[in-house]
Amino acid sequence: MQKELGSLLQGYRERAGLKKAQLAQRAGVSASFVTYIESGQRRPSPTMLARLMQALDLTAPEKRGLLRAAGYHEDPSPRLSDITEQLADLPPREREELIEEFSRALGRWRQLRRKRVRRVVIPIAGWQPRLLSPEQLGKMLRPALEESALAGLSEVILVLAPGKAAPVLKVPHGLKVRTVVQEPQVGLGHAILITQGVVGDEPFAVILPDDILLGEGRCCVQQMLALYEEYRCSVLAVTSVEGAADFKNYGIAQLGEAVRENLYLVTGLQEKPTRGRRTGLTIVGRYVLTPQIFEALQATPPDKNNELQLTDALNILLRRQRISAFVYTEKLFRVTPIKILLEQLIDALDESRPERLEQAMQITKEALHALTAL
Repeated sequence: MQKELGSLLQGYRERAGLKKAQLAQRAGVSASFVTYIESGQRRPSPTMLARLMQALDLTAPEKRGLLRAAGYHEDPSPRLSDITEQLADLPPREREELIEEFSRALGRWRQLRRKRVRRVVIPIAGWQPRLLSPEQLGKMLRPALEESALAGLSEVILVLAPGKAAPVLKVPHGLKVRTVVQEPQVGLGHAILITQGVVGDEPFAVILPDDILLGEGRCCVQQMLALYEEYRCSVLAVTSVEGAADFKNYGIAQLGEAVRENLYLVTGLQEKPTRGRRTGLTIVGRYVLTPQIFEALQATPPDKNNELQLTDALNILLRRQRISAFVYTEKLFRVTPIKILLEQLIDALDESRPERLEQAMQITKEALHALTAL
């Protein structure tokens, strides 16, 4: 289906004499996004597809063909101005009946907007979790599952690597677990994007299990869900960093106006900055996201490593709606990625600094001890 869509889009673009970058500029998307659609790797949202069709100035039959190829209804929703004009031409009785029907539909839409968060996405398709056995991975996931249950969530969506056996889980009562396979593994943003078919048009939470939160009282996600219910916007958790070196390992959030204690409006985000101005708070692996994040992810170009980053998509979402940051002040244990441990060892060996080597070896021993204790 997506290959047919890609072929049609490419044909219409070439007929119009447009390069990918030109079409992207007209539609307000990235050139790489157009490339992904034409190669059959992505399906645009209805809104994105409408932008592309408008940029190509397609006929009605051509639009219907693209909608069919994308798997969408052939009759897209009319604009409000069109509805208003048509209502004015109707007899009074029919007009009143339609207005009443629209009111009921609006009520249902408002109910949908008030839907509570039911699902949580837990990505475990990265190369580091793939080193663990199903039993070890299940133990690593235990805190995330318990936090999900405490927060009142009802469904967990695990994002797995292809060919990886499902983790052996002890699922808390009331939780349902579903799995989605990420292939290829091209970033956290991609892992979130492929869950769209399961999540649907609902807000959802994200838990990264290598950030283990050990606070007392209400868990972090539970507090974030309460903030979402009150302010109806995406919420991400942040915390202060101990040293400048931590900035290059985590996403950074720039904070603006304080909404209330430990809650701020986000003004910008940066994915693992390596140089330049590095200030702000690091992002903790806890998010509550509106469904509009999927549209932002579709419009996000890959980074220099050809990965789709959630932080970059959040920056796009930030242009369209506000995002809040919840400052987590309690105890946090971050599982040191194996990649960072190896980098520390290699740097210490390269610089021939015994004190660095001894420190890196000690960290590695502690990590291996923790791994074998799982």
